[in-house]
Amino acid sequence: MMNLTQLSLFRDLARELSFVKVAQQNHISQPAVSVHIKKLEHTLGKKLLTRTPHNIQLTPEGLIILADVKKILYLCDNLKISSNYQHETMEGNIRIAAIHSVGMYEIGDFLSTFMKSYPKIHVHLEFRRSDEIYSLLLTERIDIGVVAYSEKRTRIEALPLGEDELVLIVDKNHPLWGKKSIKLEEINNQPFVAFEEGIPTREAIDQILTEKGINIDIRMTNDNIYTLKRVVAAGIGVSIVPTSSDDEEVSSGLLCRVKIRDINLSRPLSLLKLKKNTLSPPTELFVEQLIKFNT
Repeated sequence: MMNLTQLSLFRDLARELSFVKVAQQNHISQPAVSVHIKKLEHTLGKKLLTRTPHNIQLTPEGLIILADVKKILYLCDNLKISSNYQHETMEGNIRIAAIHSVGMYEIGDFLSTFMKSYPKIHVHLEFRRSDEIYSLLLTERIDIGVVAYSEKRTRIEALPLGEDELVLIVDKNHPLWGKKSIKLEEINNQPFVAFEEGIPTREAIDQILTEKGINIDIRMTNDNIYTLKRVVAAGIGVSIVPTSSDDEEVSSGLLCRVKIRDINLSRPLSLLKLKKNTLSPPTELFVEQLIKFNT
């Protein structure tokens, strides 16, 4: 599903013809801009841009779609006029806990835009393990939580927040460096850097490997996605991580992203809230815009 963020970034790219400039203007990372444009192209089923090492250009389809995008954004800007006053004066506090791999990347770029738009809303974001997030929510020490592979809980409602593709990452000296995709069996008996046991993403990966009869040599475990990437870059082993978390290292040439083509590797993301509680207006606004941003 497309959203206004994707349309706005596409319009800006058509004007600037530079991912770097558009990222700076919108206060998000360059990889985040690329992800939004790829999602828009996937939704429309059209190639909107052609990319070369030196520049980007709109495709013929992109030029046609741009005209409609400008009309849509113009209408939306007019609709916002009547509600701007209420939003700009909205104030309050929002307490959020998210798993590290989502909080640092999926939410990070969104937070920058949200907090600039609503300067009187104060956000407290902390990174926690999934089990801790459920506990914090049930004891009402946070307003909302963000997890992968949500569990069914009687008192908790899980709202879909899109999916995050899981990919293999390898260092520049690894034999798989430069490959676009491989079969799962090609990582059999490979040295592996994994999430800690008990983390849902680790459990999902373990289940797939077990079902397919793949053995891995786990050399190190950690619950911090940044640490996992650095250990892989040091040549200790390969790892399977969310694709949203490795854009910076892949773009800089520190890591290579390799898709595993014979299985569907993706993890569902969810936003958690208590069923019985009515969210405060700032939190409700935050939830609504975060869902639109990520889906």
